[in-house]
Amino acid sequence: MKKLLLISTGGTISQEKDARGIAHPVTSKGAEVFSTRLAEIAHSFNIEIVPKGILNKDSSNIIPADWDLMITTIVDEYEDYDAFLITHGTNTLGYTCAALSFALGKLGKPVIVTGSQVSYGYPGSDAMMNLENAIRVAASERGLLVGVVAVFGSHIITGVRVKKTTEFEYDAFTTFSSKGSLGRIGRKLRWDKPLLERHNQFMEPTARSKAELDVRPTFDTDIVSLTEFPGLKSQVFRSLVEGGAKGIIYRAAGAGDPNIATAEANFENLRDGFEYLRDKEVPIVITTQAAEGVASMDVNDPGKIAFDLGAIPAWDMSLEAMTIKLAWLLGRRFPYREIKTLMLESHRGEIDPARS
Repeated sequence: MKKLLLISTGGTISQEKDARGIAHPVTSKGAEVFSTRLAEIAHSFNIEIVPKGILNKDSSNIIPADWDLMITTIVDEYEDYDAFLITHGTNTLGYTCAALSFALGKLGKPVIVTGSQVSYGYPGSDAMMNLENAIRVAASERGLLVGVVAVFGSHIITGVRVKKTTEFEYDAFTTFSSKGSLGRIGRKLRWDKPLLERHNQFMEPTARSKAELDVRPTFDTDIVSLTEFPGLKSQVFRSLVEGGAKGIIYRAAGAGDPNIATAEANFENLRDGFEYLRDKEVPIVITTQAAEGVASMDVNDPGKIAFDLGAIPAWDMSLEAMTIKLAWLLGRRFPYREIKTLMLESHRGEIDPARS
């Protein structure tokens, strides 16, 4: 019989509504609230579930210290369980999945994150469906899946590709990739074998004991996420750095094309700001405002100039993945030049090899 540790962190899945219909975390609920139904599910899949509540937060309030608590729990319990299931709110679920993915290297077991759009016990709740689907994934054959994934609705999504696309529909998450999900859930689990193999390979060699895990849980979140618009001034970059920013995620237009031009250009642009960041050795990662775009920075002149001034193309990384990845590299105290190189490497499958 496989053993599954259910780690409850709060979120909609375990919230209650007040008289106004507003959902709130409550201390009376946690993993235990599902115990009877979970026992039935566990019996049908020949799996033992041990519940453990570690947080009780709306996921909008999750902070890096909470990721550290999740990571520590998984590491401490690593040798006693075959899989780990984390219940989590949907608002920042993508960021948590990315954080766990980067922090926990060499995982030889699945870490499955799920939640719900409607709280458990309320009409139309998807809580039990998502929990049961997550348990189905956890109960799959040993070694088939390792590493961090999200299971939500009918999708199984690699941890660095989790994107919330709607606050209303039950299939709230999709894979931020043209390649699609690792698997889909219907009457059976249907895996995309090439994508699954690629996901798993980032954990090799896999750890059999917690001592063999490659745990790097430090994140420096002195990062600012900034969206460009016509009229943005270069002074903004200086103000952010003087205020303590150590890195910038920058949503530009097109294929990663900020308002930047050659030094000889006779119109107002952001060149002075990019030169300032280069001289101060503050990494700036350029993504695109296009919902399905790829920030290659090699299509138009502005992108090429920004690249030559030290900006880092995000390629097809999700906003969640690139932000957490930059925080992870800053937290490990890599110097500026190494961060520029490491951001362009795929550590957990966050960049499509055909893109970079």
